[in-house]
Amino acid sequence: MASLGAKQLIFNAMFCTLNADDEVIISSPYWESYPDIDRLCGGRTVIVPCTASEGFRLQPQQLRESISQQTKWLILNSPNNPTGAVYTRDELSGTC
Repeated sequence: MASLGAKQLIFNAMFCTLNADDEVIISSPYWESYPDIDRLCGGRTVIVPCTASEGFRLQPQQLRESISQQTKWLILNSPNNPTGAVYTRDELSGTC
């Protein structure tokens, strides 16, 4: 698929896959467009705050607690814009 950028790709994918009240988990701080894209596509945003003490990275326990039967998407941005946080391979695989 060709697009004008990552946000257009995300919008297109969400537009094609989200149903009313499907949840999209977004770690905070986040790129300001993500919740708007979610809402435009009919979804419901679940914001999970990530603090500086955690390196602005979503922790496994936070993710587990945020997932519900309505969860359809997780936006996990690495390197994160705006914080610059980067997940390690171990963090992404859940082995740490």
